[in-house]
Amino acid sequence: MKKQVNTKYLILLFLFLFNNYAVPALILGFNNFNTLDQVEGNSFQINIGSIHSPINITGNNDFTLANGISTGAGSYEDPYIIRDLIVDVDGPNNCIFINNTNVFFKIQNCTLKNSGSAVGKTTIKLNNVSNGWIHNNDISLAGIFLFSSHNNNISNNILLNCNEIYIGFSDNNKILNNYIKNSTIGIKLISSNDNIIEGNEIFDCNINGIEISFASNNTIIQNNYIYNNGGKTGEDQIDIDFDCSGTIISGNIYAPRSVIAIPWLFIIVILIIITSSIVVSVSVILLYRRYRKEKEYKHADPPESVDTSDLW
Repeated sequence: MKKQVNTKYLILLFLFLFNNYAVPALILGFNNFNTLDQVEGNSFQINIGSIHSPINITGNNDFTLANGISTGAGSYEDPYIIRDLIVDVDGPNNCIFINNTNVFFKIQNCTLKNSGSAVGKTTIKLNNVSNGWIHNNDISLAGIFLFSSHNNNISNNILLNCNEIYIGFSDNNKILNNYIKNSTIGIKLISSNDNIIEGNEIFDCNINGIEISFASNNTIIQNNYIYNNGGKTGEDQIDIDFDCSGTIISGNIYAPRSVIAIPWLFIIVILIIITSSIVVSVSVILLYRRYRKEKEYKHADPPESVDTSDLW
């Protein structure tokens, strides 16, 4: 009897945990999947450390504390890091300018704004630079400019009201998961080869979402959300010159994230959860009934009737 009671309570405990923890966790996880990131407010939660003057690094030896370096040794395993800074340039200057370097560095969690839009000036400018990582920054007014810079990574940045992410004469760079809104052009490549543009959300730009021109070859453009750019629709928001070869365009979606396939996916997930719950519940019931049968757990037979006729 004791073993039977323990088994029953274990079954009930399993059902309680499944319905009260597993199911809500699955639903919560789905609701956080493939939804439009509300990044214009504070979703990146940038940790502000201090206000800093414009940063100018003109060689490997300029990665110093005075130029905003908080840690690092310039190696792949331990890159120089510029992070958690506010650089507010009220005039025709770059917020961060890096020139002629090949050490490893990272610019992250910075708020960079009001840099001038004069010729050659922008928010972050890399010239003849390799091994840089521009990650998780809040950028406004100008944009990101790479010239003759290779093997860099631009990822998870917010760009609002900018000119563009400009890649000129620069190869083997990755532009990943950036949020670009209300810019002149989202991403522009000129005479640059073997670059990857993936996972970005580009919308409300004045001219095009992406422009590839002047013999920029072997560009991969995939899995981006591109919509409402230049009054155009679909692939027309991607402008590719005739002299660019080897361009791969794949898996891009030309509508906001919040309306793409989520209802159907949500229904499928809910159906899977309900079906799983039913299967588990029925299996538990059958298992328990089998257990009772095997143990011959049943009510005692009623007592035989007593013949009282001989008593009279």
